[in-house]
Amino acid sequence: MHMEDENAILPQGESLRAYLVQPFVSKGDLKNLLRLRGVFTSQQDKEQTIPALTLSLIKPTEFVELQQLYTAKEDNPKITTQIIEWAGKETLIDSIPESIDVNKVLDLDFENFKVINAPTFFPVPGNLDAIRMDFEIERLDRSKSWADSRKRFTASIEIQKNKSEDELIVISTHTAPETKQTNRAVTQHLIKHFKEHGQIAQKAKVRRIRFCDFTNVNRFDYLLGLTRYSKFATVSFEEVVDIGLVPDEDHTLPEELEWMQERIRGLDLHGTSLEDSEFLSNPKYRPSLLIHRLDAKFRFSLSGMDGHCVISLAFIDFNNGQNRDSEIELRTKKIDFDEARRGLDKNEAKQAILKELEFEKIEMFKRLAKLDEAA
Repeated sequence: MHMEDENAILPQGESLRAYLVQPFVSKGDLKNLLRLRGVFTSQQDKEQTIPALTLSLIKPTEFVELQQLYTAKEDNPKITTQIIEWAGKETLIDSIPESIDVNKVLDLDFENFKVINAPTFFPVPGNLDAIRMDFEIERLDRSKSWADSRKRFTASIEIQKNKSEDELIVISTHTAPETKQTNRAVTQHLIKHFKEHGQIAQKAKVRRIRFCDFTNVNRFDYLLGLTRYSKFATVSFEEVVDIGLVPDEDHTLPEELEWMQERIRGLDLHGTSLEDSEFLSNPKYRPSLLIHRLDAKFRFSLSGMDGHCVISLAFIDFNNGQNRDSEIELRTKKIDFDEARRGLDKNEAKQAILKELEFEKIEMFKRLAKLDEAA
């Protein structure tokens, strides 16, 4: 038995303290754990609750609950989408390679993670024109404490054939950065295979939904179209709660925004009903502003689940030196259910909600993007 394998032992004393101080374990989580034991503290500060737990033994069920807190708070799924022209005649499941060794595709000689088991693509139930691969990676970081050195993360790749448009839609769901790296490598491997077998034209290029594919005005229209003006069947818009803006140095600011000139390099607005703010409601401002993130609150009702959530639509790498090649990424920042259900996987619920936005996300991109440049 090795101390680094947190699944093989129950931590005690100092080892347990190292786990409980992690940010994914909140003060409220510890208070609830103690309350189930019949222990009540006058304050919720970790300085009080952690000693109350480390001075006694922790039960296996309690430790499992703590591990699930990590999964729920750190394993937040994010979705990106790519499109490429398709010329194949066979079904997708018959078009992919007979086997894919994902670890070989990744070339992991100098990496600190690996893909667990041997994941394969399978047909999506009820859809003959879609295949999916679910996988799990394990990351080992010996520079961290035992409680955080070995972690596992899940991800998936789903490929859909759009017959009416003769195209493939690749939906990548990732969590940790390593899963995003894996999705990219597998996608590139498959596209190379399809080109070698004449199912994709040699000159065909993958189209990603990037910041630079929109004019400043159309970028506002795109993000607002997926939120304020959306018409999803199971997810309904309530309000914008957060936006990220930057003045565009290549455009003259209107007189009302001159206070931003040379003073504001970036602006993050947090609040309620921001769709009615001047920044989002006044079209006059849009040519001179770079909007790179919009977070909106939605009401959802699907698969027997009802509640509220906050979805973030962000060109996630834009903040890295205003990277205009940044790809849009969707993630559910917060989710609350009307009724708590035992055994409910929040991450599965988050993915189901994000999938509801996929079709409109692509169709609106085709309408508003500068497609000649995007292609």
